[in-house]
Amino acid sequence: MALHPDYPLPDVHDPVMRPFWDGAREGKLMLQRERATGRVHWPPKPMYWKGDGRLEWFQASGRGCIYSYVIGYEPFLPAFRHLLPLIMVLVEVDEGPRLVGYMVRATPAEVTFGMKVRVVFEQLTERVTLPVWEPVR
Repeated sequence: MALHPDYPLPDVHDPVMRPFWDGAREGKLMLQRERATGRVHWPPKPMYWKGDGRLEWFQASGRGCIYSYVIGYEPFLPAFRHLLPLIMVLVEVDEGPRLVGYMVRATPAEVTFGMKVRVVFEQLTERVTLPVWEPVR
């Protein structure tokens, strides 16, 4: 299915976010942490933040739980009409940060606070693969 012309795509070449998008294309949820403390950062910081070499990217578990959610029944862009009802989620991943995304393979009636979810990946274009969330069943 071709993307609607209004579909907003991320800048996969942004130097701060590029490892995240490269990982998504490979089916990996990549997060950033401080080497010394293990503190995970989201959103990611530029690699020079607090001195060279203090940050690293790592493959996260891809698991978490729904911290919050909202269900959209009207598209805020025509490009999202095919996703309705759109279940937007704030997922607290096992590593700590909270990431925004949307649910797949779930109905609004199934979604609950604290629901266990895992990341799956949807290829939108040759360069853009989007991490989305599905229930752990």
